[in-house]
Amino acid sequence: MGNKTNSEDRRDFVNKVKIQINNTIENHRETERLINQVDDEAFKTELQIRNMRREQSLRSMKKDLKDEVIDKNNNYK
Repeated sequence: MGNKTNSEDRRDFVNKVKIQINNTIENHRETERLINQVDDEAFKTELQIRNMRREQSLRSMKKDLKDEVIDKNNNYK
């Protein structure tokens, strides 16, 4: 087992979620650009579905981050 304290683990969690959010936003943007460039409707639909899943993931990650901030403000009680 590691020597990290609970607060260090939680700080790592916040940083990891922030990175995941940023990566997901960038992937969403890149996919939107690609959607506007492709002509193949089936591929375009697949890309749109991927972005819908990304949007769901973003909502979930943002909620997790918000919950973590609330917990931190309450001293993780």
